This record gives sequence, structure tokens and C-alpha cells, in this order.
Amino acid sequence: MRFVFGLMGSRGDVQPALAVALELRRRGHEVTVGVAPNLVALAAKLGLDPHAVGPDSGALLSSSLVREEMRSANPRTRVRAVREVSAHGWDGFRRDLVGLAGERGSADVVVAGLLGQEVGSALAERIGAGFAALHYFPVRSNRSVKVVPGPEAVQERAWDVGIRMRWELTRDAENAQRVALGLSPARTRLQTRLRDRGAVEVQAYDPLLVPGLPREWGIQSPFAGFLALAEADRLLLGEKGVADGLGEWLAAGYPPVYVGFGSMPVADPARLVAEVAAATEDLGLRALVSSGWNSFAVDVPDHVRLVGAVDHAAVLPRCVAAVHHGGAGTTAAVLRAGIPSVVGWYSADQPVWGRLLGDLGVGTSVKAARLDRDRLRAALGEVLMPAVRDRAAEVAPLLIAPETAVARAADALERAR
Repeated sequence: MRFVFGLMGSRGDVQPALAVALELRRRGHEVTVGVAPNLVALAAKLGLDPHAVGPDSGALLSSSLVREEMRSANPRTRVRAVREVSAHGWDGFRRDLVGLAGERGSADVVVAGLLGQEVGSALAERIGAGFAALHYFPVRSNRSVKVVPGPEAVQERAWDVGIRMRWELTRDAENAQRVALGLSPARTRLQTRLRDRGAVEVQAYDPLLVPGLPREWGIQSPFAGFLALAEADRLLLGEKGVADGLGEWLAAGYPPVYVGFGSMPVADPARLVAEVAAATEDLGLRALVSSGWNSFAVDVPDHVRLVGAVDHAAVLPRCVAAVHHGGAGTTAAVLRAGIPSVVGWYSADQPVWGRLLGDLGVGTSVKAARLDRDRLRAALGEVLMPAVRDRAAEVAPLLIAPETAVARAADALERAR
């Protein structure tokens, strides 16, 4: 079979899918991979011969559209910015993906993530290919995952409202892509159309966090578990293990609190580091602060160490807790490390991950903009209680193993015809 992956977004959106692409290739399938331009080098290190598709996700996340307009006090400005971000770069993504997938009959399955699945699905329809989506978070109406306070029936209505809002924001842009591909405009939401056509929507997160959802959705939305690269593939990225000097620092005292917000734009790095330093000093703890995609050129006290990107699998088990943005990939890494979380969330799925970790008894959450010395100290004090730390250690071995999750996802994609 020939699989064509069209992967928009940041590293957290792309890297889990690359693990599945590698597994499909190992099984003998022909795999063509398209990723955001700023992630081509990453995918190339894995030997996937990647192609650039769509917009540069780093440029988008550092743009005024994301950093300023989406946070504007003016609701009209915010709505306009969300609408623009929701369909950002779709024209270029469509053209690039058409170039990779070819004409009718040249690809068996088109695979996309949540970002850009509207375009990927339309292209698959146009060329007569199967379509599969990799979802790192629930995006269908359901009764099992709380997004607002209230009983199950309220949850389902709340999900319906959110999905309807997404459709209203993206309908014109999606139909413009469909027309450009020679298709008629859609009259119903994507979720309805995917279910009607029998598309596979792989749930790439652990069912332990969403009990009841696998039974509610059924076989068309198979649960694979959190996806991660195999150890040999992580070696190819040069990021496996602990960097020189960091290992000695980790071993030189009580395990630190890990602080990292991945690709999320930190508006004031100096303030964040100062608040982290103060809160951890109050608690007599050390802090390991990862800059992620940000630039943290600030001075730090002796009990704080500032680093760039780290190998979560190697570093997090040597920490006592993690403060992070609540992205699916980081959430999975912290869970697997067996340590509790303080989720400093920004938007999208992040606050719900924070709530799910709280429901599981392994974390708490605070809006990132409100993370100051007092709130961070209180949150860390809460998750460092023995009951929470013990619960986090109990949960870790219950998660689906990464290699099993990747195999399950590949199995599901092989059925997407």
C-alpha cells in the first residue's frame, strides 16, 4: 500500500505521526511524508525523505497573530484571529499535498492530523483514496470527557456547540479547498462526513484517561495509546539520554521540578523564570527550566538550571514533578515518567488535559498567564503530596507501551481503504 502523510503543525503535532510512518515503512509499505517546512530536518534525520508542506509552524507560533491578536482584549479581534489561524496556510498545504499524492489511484491512503484534516480528507475524496486521521485528543461529541461542569448530557451538548463553532469558523475555507479540488461544497460538518464514509480516526492517546470513550465511539475510532518514537529512532535524532553536565547537576541534589512549555510562545521569559525560581526556592526545591521553542536568555539563581530541548524519556524520571503546557506529547511523557503534573495551559486541548490529569489524581492545572509565585507554589505543594506522587507512580505502568501504541495505529491505518 502507498500511504501519503500530510502533517501540519508543531513538533508535538508531527513527531508522533512520524513514529507510525516509520512502522508502516518497516512493514514494507510505500510511505511518503510531508511535514511543515521547519520540521523537514527533523524528519530527515529519521530517514523518511520528507517533503515540505504547508506553512512554517514556528513562524506562525511566533507571529503577532498568535502572540497578540489571539490574546486581544477585543473579542472581535480574537474571533478574527482564531478564524485565520484555524485555516492558516491551507491553500499552500493543498497544493503541496496534491503534488505528493498524485492523481487518482496513485495513493491508497491519505493520512493527516487534526490540523489540516479538512484538506487531507477532501484530497482523498478527490483521488479515490482512503482517509485516516490521527487525533491526539477527543474531537467528537461525547458524554465521557468533561469540558464544562455538569452531567453527561451537558457534556455532549457542550461538545456539539464547540464542534459547531469550529465548522462555522472553517466552513468557507474548507469549501474553498473543496472547490479548488473540483469537489462540491460540503453541507455538513467534517465529523459527520468522516463517520458516514467510514474513515478511520485513530485516537492516539491512552484510554486510561478517558474511561468510557472507547465503548461510546466504537471500532471506527480505535484507541492506540500515546505514540512515541522507538529508542533506535530517538538515537537518530541525537536527543536520547542526558546531555553532558546535566546528568551531574541532576545527581547533585534532590530531584528538581521540570518546567517546560514546548512550542508555546512565552510572552515574558524573564518573568516566568523569576516566578519559577521564587516558588521553588520557597519550597526548598531545584528547578530545571527548558526553553523549548522560546529564547530564555536570562540570569538564573544557583538552584535553577536553564536548558534547551531535552529527552523527556531520560530526564523526566529524574525529576519530582513537571510544570508544562499540557500538550498531548508532554502529558504522555510525564505520565510515563511516573511523576505528577502542574499544567500551565494556554488554549485548545490543554485545559482539558489538565482537568483529565486532575480527575486521574496525578495533577492540577492553572492558566499559564496566571502562573505566578504564589499559584505555582500552591500547585506544586498540592501535587507533591504523597498521595498524588504515589498515584502518579501507580499510573505509569498501566499505560499502553509506546511500541504497542504505534503498532495499533499502523494496524488501523492498514484498514483505512
